[in-house]
Amino acid sequence: MLDAPLPVAENGTISSSLTEPAQEGLTENRERPVDTPAQGRAQGGLTGLLGRALRPRPAGSDRPGLDAERVQKALTLEDIRVGNVDGRGNRITLIYVAQVDEYVIYQAGEVMVQYADDPGKAQVQRKSILPISALRAEVNALAEGSQCRNISDRQLAYGLQLALDGDLDGAKATIVAAKTAILAKRAANGRFQYLKWSFSTAALLTLLLFLASRLYPFAAASSNLWLAAKAGLIGAVFSIALGIRGRTVALDTERLDNITDGALRLLIGIIAAGVLLLMFASGMAPSLTIGDAEFKPNTVTWQMVLVLGFVAGFLERLVPDLLDERNPQGNGTTAPRS
Repeated sequence: MLDAPLPVAENGTISSSLTEPAQEGLTENRERPVDTPAQGRAQGGLTGLLGRALRPRPAGSDRPGLDAERVQKALTLEDIRVGNVDGRGNRITLIYVAQVDEYVIYQAGEVMVQYADDPGKAQVQRKSILPISALRAEVNALAEGSQCRNISDRQLAYGLQLALDGDLDGAKATIVAAKTAILAKRAANGRFQYLKWSFSTAALLTLLLFLASRLYPFAAASSNLWLAAKAGLIGAVFSIALGIRGRTVALDTERLDNITDGALRLLIGIIAAGVLLLMFASGMAPSLTIGDAEFKPNTVTWQMVLVLGFVAGFLERLVPDLLDERNPQGNGTTAPRS
């Protein structure tokens, strides 16, 4: 509050010595909006106070991020320099393309575009890159955390340049090429990730199986589930190693999916090996022919157990197919009555 009364003229109005500076402040504010508190304080004195009080506040001025919006509006092409901060508050680290009075494509966390200072020209530029916005978002998402981020960002910058210069087809082709390359890289990393976690899980399961075989040993070879499980685990690992090149796995961005899928395949191999041994020893599968050798329940040796376990782990569908043959209605269907 002001301690001194406002000067009043003889006709009862406020003195023009006070209102004129305030009006000048308002006029100046309309022509050049104050973007920061420091600039508002620079007006100083009663003129600055009245100017800020009488100036209408923009709608939603109390929302978070408004300062960033103001900075973005205030930025010009000349402001885009390496080391400066862009409108999002990110540090500019690289300038890809700088067309005088047209646009600047730069790196600040991701590939960004600073449009022309002229509002009309900037609007046209925004419309020119709308058709590639979806592809641009996909490439940015795929490149996040990738080792080939630098290459994909350069391709993306070149695609944006082509779009801004009017070559939309060339822009789409360039960004699609960037997407294809980064997908291939992510897929290769995903296969390596799949193998790494599968083999690590296999090593852990092998230790557990050896520990279990020491604590709860089986005397007869025909009932040695631990030996069959070890062989089934090795068969599953061998199957993964052979099929990884042609197998579709998740990208390295989906680590949980790769870990889960690999672990499940190993567990299936272990369980299938035990089930096949029990089926063979109990007579549910009275004979099994592998090549020229015929396996019979009364001639089971530890070598046969290893072979049965390995085959069960390597062929994922062997045990389910045998169960379907023994129980054709086990899937819940009912044979039609005659």
